Amino acid sequence: MVDTKYIGINFNYYRPETLKEVLKRLQEKGSRILAGGTDLLVRIKTEAEKPEIIVEITGVKELHVLEMRNELILGALVKLYEIEKNDSIKNTYPSLYEAVKSIGGTQIRNMATLTGNLCNASPGADSAPPLITLGAEVEIKDLNKKGEIVSRIILLEDFFKGPGKTVLDPGDVLTRIIVPKPYKNTGSAFKKIARVNLDISKISCAVSLEKDGNTIKSIKIAVGAAAATPLRAFNTEEALTGTIFKMNKMQTALDLIRDDISPITDVRSTAEYRRAVAPVLLKDTLRLAWKRAGGDIPL
Repeated sequence: MVDTKYIGINFNYYRPETLKEVLKRLQEKGSRILAGGTDLLVRIKTEAEKPEIIVEITGVKELHVLEMRNELILGALVKLYEIEKNDSIKNTYPSLYEAVKSIGGTQIRNMATLTGNLCNASPGADSAPPLITLGAEVEIKDLNKKGEIVSRIILLEDFFKGPGKTVLDPGDVLTRIIVPKPYKNTGSAFKKIARVNLDISKISCAVSLEKDGNTIKSIKIAVGAAAATPLRAFNTEEALTGTIFKMNKMQTALDLIRDDISPITDVRSTAEYRRAVAPVLLKDTLRLAWKRAGGDIPL
């Protein structure tokens, strides 16, 4: 039982060393996972959340995995600074690196986990758009009625259900993120607009594309902080796919992103501003992704 003058609630605290024990504890009512704690601890101190049980998962070794072979594997306990300091990730997945680098300050990135940024399900989670455009999947594990660990893998773009809501059921754990290795002649980029560089985004954009000569062979675009969840800009993607890369010929296609998003007005920005700047942000992100794919930047 934890009871301090700094935390105004009582709760039971556990630190299991196996995933199965974590999953068993999460079957109990009022349980919450603690990994980096950069969001949960603040919410507990402000009494926005009052968990009855806290299950710290940092003792589970298999959740610390960070591997990059044919694909990038990021376990649930990989911290943002581990991604930021990994040159292989920076060179192979530059959009993910850029997004991680923009999240909070050094102290936050030294504690926060990538999976925590996703599981909080903020519409403005900076890590979500690049991972979506990179085709990332997430592995989710829980216990079946026999007490056996079972898993399922889904696309990250299907993970979010609304502000603060995901497909995770009580007792589920997002155990790892799986990111495919990019093809040859591909490039990715992430950009955001915020009040200051490390602030939560007013709007963000990620692009991942494959080029064939001077043509955009394929493209994925994801936008953050412009709808209830991070989203794919499907209409804009369709308009840009197969087009010759000439900035002065693509503006009509870029403007379609205004119809792909559903921004609201909140404390950080207005819906009108987000809709107005979306094509500009997309244009800048697209140029950088094209350059990284090895393309020239014609007018």
